[in-house]
Amino acid sequence: MLNVLSIAASISVLYGCQKKPLQQSPSGEYTTANYWRNQNDVIAGVLGIYNVIFTEDWIGHDLYAFDDQSDDIAVDGDHPDFKAIERFNIDPTLQLVYITWPFAYEQIARANNALLYIPKVPVMDTAIRNRSMGEAYFLRAYAYFILSEIYGEVPIVTEKNVTSAEYNVAKSSIDTVRALVESDLLQAASLLPETYDDADKGRVSKGAAWGMLCKLYLFEDKFQQAIQYGTQVVNDPNYALATNYTYNFTYGQQENNTEILFAVWNEIQTSTNALSSSINIYFTNRSWQGWGFHHPTENFAEEFEAADTIRKRATLLSVGDSIPYQTNTVTIDSNDAYQMFSGAVGQSTGRMLPSMSTTGYCIRKYTAYLSDNSGALNNGLKQPLLRSADVYLLVAEAKIRANGAGSGDAELNAVRTRAGLAPVSGATMANLIHERRVELAGENIRWQDLLRWDKDQLVNLDTIVSKPKAASPLPPYNGSIDIPARTFSRPKDYYMPIPQQIIDESKGIITQNSNY
Repeated sequence: MLNVLSIAASISVLYGCQKKPLQQSPSGEYTTANYWRNQNDVIAGVLGIYNVIFTEDWIGHDLYAFDDQSDDIAVDGDHPDFKAIERFNIDPTLQLVYITWPFAYEQIARANNALLYIPKVPVMDTAIRNRSMGEAYFLRAYAYFILSEIYGEVPIVTEKNVTSAEYNVAKSSIDTVRALVESDLLQAASLLPETYDDADKGRVSKGAAWGMLCKLYLFEDKFQQAIQYGTQVVNDPNYALATNYTYNFTYGQQENNTEILFAVWNEIQTSTNALSSSINIYFTNRSWQGWGFHHPTENFAEEFEAADTIRKRATLLSVGDSIPYQTNTVTIDSNDAYQMFSGAVGQSTGRMLPSMSTTGYCIRKYTAYLSDNSGALNNGLKQPLLRSADVYLLVAEAKIRANGAGSGDAELNAVRTRAGLAPVSGATMANLIHERRVELAGENIRWQDLLRWDKDQLVNLDTIVSKPKAASPLPPYNGSIDIPARTFSRPKDYYMPIPQQIIDESKGIITQNSNY
């Protein structure tokens, strides 16, 4: 039976991410029987795990559509499954609900093969063997962590299943899945180096493993463990905050940025070997060479303090804004003759026009252009997945929740100071929730934060999602409602349903989540 999990049985998919993994026949000359012969095979095999995260239907973009359930972003575009998820009209047959699953398990499959066969390579450098094992453990843990966030209970498939060829297995509890994530991250932290030279930039390090352990433990309300591992990131100068917030999202400043612990390490498409995700296309408006699927809400824009100009400008584009090297121009018509464009019908501009967003805003972080004035998007802009600032705020949260207001001031204020803001004293969870929203804005974090806080009764999602998503108060939007009030159903909406196709392929071994 060709179950999605059977991808783990073959190494033949190492050299490319397939749009429809279930519809591919094994190809290429390598299999697990004749691969993993030497150090070069190991290095290439581990790079094959990283390759999955570039995929549009996985880390490369589609995961960000789940964050549209939050109050920060309103969906636009022609993907009905994105809109259904945003509005909590979710069923197990939605394309986005399905497509996330096979790519997650492809990443797991490749990691499993690496963990099984790397120890068997007879001769190789010990440091590279350890590093490669650590990378495989980290990337498997990351995939399982994301799966547990989205679906809750999922099947566990490890290298033992590769050996036994038993892939059609039932779901495991969230606690069991996260115990595996914990074990893998601890292994990764013990094996990975602290830093890399220029030739290996973009690989995960100890700091990435420590940061993910901090996040995992906070999701489980294990505050002391979260503080323990997060503090290792905070205290290590190799993972210091970037001196300028914008450097995290600026091509040419990301490559040596100590704050970026884990990222989709995109490359400019100068050769057939270069890889890049689709993140910039989905967040850039259509008139500027993108597709413009995600538009920030007015409520989100208003969350920034008046003095928080550095982060707001790095995060949001408003009507009239532009970006360096953005040379695409549009002729202004009557639909755009508002604000600074009033009376400018017939003129051309490269600035953001009202028609480019349903809310009056676009996300700025993932848009950059080549410096050759071609107007082409710069696909080399990296896509941060874990930053030290995230970990600083996780440590601050763990301290506040364990020890009370003010105990997380040092970490929270380090983030605020870098943004050019005055420190706060006696910071509470309200301060922390605000700081995470604006510091990590648009980085696919808000919704998962809201879910875990709602479970712990720190926020009320009923109140949050019952507020319509409104547009800018400026014309032509005039505060119009972009997305009407929605209803959050507990516990159903804490997780997505298991894809119906997966249940069907498993012949009922994998069962549906409750309430679907």
